[in-house]
Amino acid sequence: MKLKFLLLTFLFCLVANAQEEPTIKENATKAFTNRFPSTRLFDVQYQQYLPTDFDSELFDAPFEEGEIKNHNRLSVSANLPIIMKPKWNITTSLRYRYESFETSDVASRINNTAPLYDRKDDFHYLSGALSFTYFSKLFNKPFIYNASVIVDGTEKDAERIKGFFGATLILKKTERTTIGVGLIVLVDPTSPVPAAPTFMMEHKFENSPWTFDFILPQRLMFKRELFKDGRLSLGSELNANGFYTYVNQPGFAKVYDYRVLEINSGLTYEHCFGKSIIASFRAGFANVFNSRISERGENTNDYIY
Repeated sequence: MKLKFLLLTFLFCLVANAQEEPTIKENATKAFTNRFPSTRLFDVQYQQYLPTDFDSELFDAPFEEGEIKNHNRLSVSANLPIIMKPKWNITTSLRYRYESFETSDVASRINNTAPLYDRKDDFHYLSGALSFTYFSKLFNKPFIYNASVIVDGTEKDAERIKGFFGATLILKKTERTTIGVGLIVLVDPTSPVPAAPTFMMEHKFENSPWTFDFILPQRLMFKRELFKDGRLSLGSELNANGFYTYVNQPGFAKVYDYRVLEINSGLTYEHCFGKSIIASFRAGFANVFNSRISERGENTNDYIY
């Protein structure tokens, strides 16, 4: 388990909404306003992890062990509207992530006589996405479709094209409760599952400042307003990150795909500075339960490391 310390996050929020009478789109998006902060116009995040021990396997055999002395991540994203219509949108997302690892006292688990060594590795990840969202009704309830095509890679080259299709039906929307169900279909051969159901529920407790916010499989949070322009959140989130790495050794492929899944549990405080800037501070634990390297384009279950 890693102790994760997210120092500061700035969200520059410039919301572009057409001035129109309430529509299907308007009613449907109300349920998602606070659930997807990545849809803000600009997002800059810096994350710092505290030191932790690690051990690794190569081709299912013991390989190395040591300490990750320093691990930090800088993420920058922009989500830009291209066409905004009452019933459909086309948007684009651009993302950059820099990740740095410093390891120390790394020992071989194969050869006990091999000397210890220290190492620093830096990785750059870039991606661009084009998304189409359509707002409709099903059984007289708000229904949202979304399809995205994503190209990602590094500062050296574009590596893969993938996509996904999602649909969400809002089953209930009252003053205090929102419930929805959906399905995500992944057009990605590296994904361990081709599709996954989704469930969302937001409920504001009666006579209480707290709100229950649950999205399966993404997060479970309890939120409340704090101070005049702040909000406190307590709970857990499932996060996925990764990057591509290049190997120049005989017997190995040229490009490998590193993917990590972790559950981040702790607290988040957000503070709004005017209408356009939100700063947030996060601290807690990061439980890394899946960290694998597989050949580019191969399923993550077919990992080598």
